Amino acid sequence: ARRARARRGGPRRAWALVPVALGTVALTLGVALPGGKTPAVIAPEPATAATVLADLRGKAAVATAPQGRFAYQKQIAYVSHMRGSTGDGGRFVVVLPHELEQWVDADGNAVAKEVIHEDQATFPTPEDKAAYEKHGQGPPFQSDPYEIPDFKVAGLTVPQIAKLPTEPTALRAALQRGELDLLPATAQLLASPIASPELKAALFSVLKALPGAQLVPGATDPQGRKGVGVQFEDDAWRTLFLFEPDTGALLGTRSIGKKEVPGRTISDWWLVVDATRTDSAPTTVR
Repeated sequence: ARRARARRGGPRRAWALVPVALGTVALTLGVALPGGKTPAVIAPEPATAATVLADLRGKAAVATAPQGRFAYQKQIAYVSHMRGSTGDGGRFVVVLPHELEQWVDADGNAVAKEVIHEDQATFPTPEDKAAYEKHGQGPPFQSDPYEIPDFKVAGLTVPQIAKLPTEPTALRAALQRGELDLLPATAQLLASPIASPELKAALFSVLKALPGAQLVPGATDPQGRKGVGVQFEDDAWRTLFLFEPDTGALLGTRSIGKKEVPGRTISDWWLVVDATRTDSAPTTVR
């Protein structure tokens, strides 16, 4: 999910054949005609982004909410970092996986820890890779567990999320008044175990009402997970949502920034590895 606009250098899917559960019928139906004539064949309607989103909405609405004291989420964000300087061989881009875990209680108090995997670097261009190898790796980073008071998802506190409307038009209006653009805000809430099944169903309705959504065949994330992909595009961004087709769970998003770095198309993945609830959380050291 792309984050708020200010994020360069810091932490920032789709079937070739859509199965029955995703809005298309895998059979043709023969309709008997009078006089023994050859039956007419009714072909199935092809799936579209709208039919897929409607089907996923139904799955989200009946999902069982997990139980536990803490909402737990593990994410991996593939973040594009700008490094180097104009006076030292030029600027270059390196993409690094940021692994983030969060435990959030009902009052919005959170514990988090993060690892940046410098040893798993990838690059938009061969020139970026050559510049990175010339400069060498950055220092390793792995945090101890730390506290986040007044934790927010999509710019909203836990009590504010609980008060969001579940009528789609009102929900869209509420999100558009928030800190993030509509698509990243929707993605963060869909991915969060803090959001109720009713709220997630309404979020699918918000996506379904947006113009220009496309079904994307063959979507796969960097972890090799396949899902059903729905893509949105504007002048600056192309955003792909990857969903688990059986449950409607958001597996992640890919944001392609067309204007982020001159001469490059920046593609950042944000993956949801786990989203559930648990009764335990790590102890913080500060």
